[in-house]
Amino acid sequence: MNVAIITAGGSGKRLHKNIKKQFIKIAGKPVLGWTLDHFVNHPQIDRIIITLPQAEIESFQIILNKEYPDYQFTLIEGGAERQVSVLNALQACPPATKYVLIHDGVRPFISKQLISNLLQEIEQAEAILPVSKVKNTIKEVDKNEIKRTIPRANLVNALTPQVFRFPLILQLHQKAKATGLQVTDDASLCENFGYKVKYWLTDGLNFKITDSHDLEIAKFLIKNIQE
Repeated sequence: MNVAIITAGGSGKRLHKNIKKQFIKIAGKPVLGWTLDHFVNHPQIDRIIITLPQAEIESFQIILNKEYPDYQFTLIEGGAERQVSVLNALQACPPATKYVLIHDGVRPFISKQLISNLLQEIEQAEAILPVSKVKNTIKEVDKNEIKRTIPRANLVNALTPQVFRFPLILQLHQKAKATGLQVTDDASLCENFGYKVKYWLTDGLNFKITDSHDLEIAKFLIKNIQE
């Protein structure tokens, strides 16, 4: 069984809007809905677990019932931090889960082909994540000064969904909680505890909607996809 965990508990503060970014509508559908489409319609995804703020669960369930009347989602209360939300979702996965894909709800341009590629590659690995090349020159700064240029030949952008063997990632999240380890993405747990992580090079279209600039790009892309 393959389970997709979609994290959608972010506050969206950088957008400075009254509505959280995952619920902002583009072409009549919430950003989170555009993301879900790629997993709902994928033949290798057996279950989808969505982490949400407690206050949003009931209202979003109504939206899901309307948009996906034939699909049964599992909605889980998220925590104050993404890491807490993911652990809550992992603990809700069925015991028969083999692989788990952990994806940001505000990355609506994930492709079905990428999901398929990652699920194929994870069969020969313990963890794998999609990455894109770093195109800009990267500088390290301190206060108002440039300190150094960081060679970018071996640098990549970490994307999602990050895919793991289920027993491993559950164990590592539980270990991180017990030890107080805080990380910015799930693959970092593997790195911290000595497990190898493979990568799959893809393009940068699968970006995360973080600020108003990203939102405008997403609106443009979705509009053109529909046309």
